[in-house]
Amino acid sequence: MNILDRIDDFGAIDAENDSKLIEYFYHTKIIDDLFSYQKSIIIGRKGSGKTAIYKYIQHEKEEAFSSLLFKDYPWKLHDKYCNNIVSARESYVNSWTFYFYIEIFKRIIHLKEHITNKKVSKVVKKIEKWIKKNWGSINFDHKEVMNPSKNKYIFTFNPQILGNSLGSLSRDFESTDNISGTLTEYNKKFEAILQTILPELNSDIILAFDELDLAYDASDENYKNRLIGLLLTTYDFYRKYKKVKVFVFLRNDIFNLLDFQDKNKIKDNMVVFLDWDGLSVTSKLSLKNLVANRIKYNIHSTSDNFERVWCEIFDDNNIGKNQLKWNFIIERTFLRPRDIIKFLNLVLEETKNRLQKDPETIDKITNNDIHNIRGKYSTYLYEELKDEISGKYSDFNGYFEILRNIHTLTFTRQDFENSYNSIKSRFNLKANVDIILERLYEFSIIGFYKTGGGGYGGSEYRFQYKSDYQAFNPQATKFKVHNGFKEYLELIEK
Repeated sequence: MNILDRIDDFGAIDAENDSKLIEYFYHTKIIDDLFSYQKSIIIGRKGSGKTAIYKYIQHEKEEAFSSLLFKDYPWKLHDKYCNNIVSARESYVNSWTFYFYIEIFKRIIHLKEHITNKKVSKVVKKIEKWIKKNWGSINFDHKEVMNPSKNKYIFTFNPQILGNSLGSLSRDFESTDNISGTLTEYNKKFEAILQTILPELNSDIILAFDELDLAYDASDENYKNRLIGLLLTTYDFYRKYKKVKVFVFLRNDIFNLLDFQDKNKIKDNMVVFLDWDGLSVTSKLSLKNLVANRIKYNIHSTSDNFERVWCEIFDDNNIGKNQLKWNFIIERTFLRPRDIIKFLNLVLEETKNRLQKDPETIDKITNNDIHNIRGKYSTYLYEELKDEISGKYSDFNGYFEILRNIHTLTFTRQDFENSYNSIKSRFNLKANVDIILERLYEFSIIGFYKTGGGGYGGSEYRFQYKSDYQAFNPQATKFKVHNGFKEYLELIEK
């Protein structure tokens, strides 16, 4: 048996379907920062590992963990409780604060055995009874928090909890024109109750928000304001409660779109960006270490050294223009775990097929194996990006055809204009050349040439995926298509 026979694959490209996620998981300092609650908001591109971190925290802190997934969430329920007195960007804080407290109390009820103080235990029992009267159960779905059922409430039940009277939510919400004010009063009472319970609770409470991007619409101001309200509420709870850990997982393009007063404070104090490094093994997020961890697990190695385990499955010949195989692969990715895992799975399958047909050939991954899957990988990268772009720019297929029509990996602005003019009527393109170039840069399909000098490094092509802080240069005249799209677009090098 050769060493590659030990490897079924290097994991699924999406954490939801990765059966070996926990075994494969790459524990970085970022995880330590999250567990110690130094950071709370996790920002990254699609495929950068947000869901993997979510699932790892859930696995490690299962008892304390409330999984709040927002697929099919009734977002517009929050509109009903919007506070019109404050600015639009703060108008959803009230409803999110209420939502947080209810989910926290639900988790405390599940953890009530951790409370030994009899007085506080009685408080928790009253909260439990009150929640059951309003929602019918303590196990109701989080999507129902903002919609308590009036049919399940006994109106004579109006408990005094630490001097705070809690009544019928459905009745209170329906009997007042000032719903936001009603929420404010409830939130004040909840805060007083929680401040009493937490010191006696021998456990953390974790609220984890994911799938927030599934309702994303860049033109929907209410959606953006709801997200801003969520982040502001997270920041408020971050400062108030050390035992309540709120984790929010969000795509970087959505986070960058949000504009509100305390954004810089939140970014400096709470945000961790999942920016992966493709070359270093000492960085906080090293793709080399992630891959080494997966190879090590599969071949049962005792070594954590990237070079050592890499050479166990790859031959030592350089590829292309005397380039290391790792560098050749990495420059075809967006520096995301998803992309490198996909590439490795494809080339592993290709190599195994070769060995099955000809067992006498080398039992390691070779340059030919890599070249043979480039077309499949390039199509994968396009399909991945298509899902991301299509909701924003419906005519994006035409943008790709402009590049295909140029036929070269590098091109000038004039080349692009000529190609654009030759196909714009066929694809009914409405946006002009400048807009399309910027959109292609936005999704890292192209990079622009930036000259060096002045002590700031050499000249290079700049791609957005390598830095959110590098704005597009509308004056640029030279461009390059990302190497990952070379085969899909049938491009050649000049």
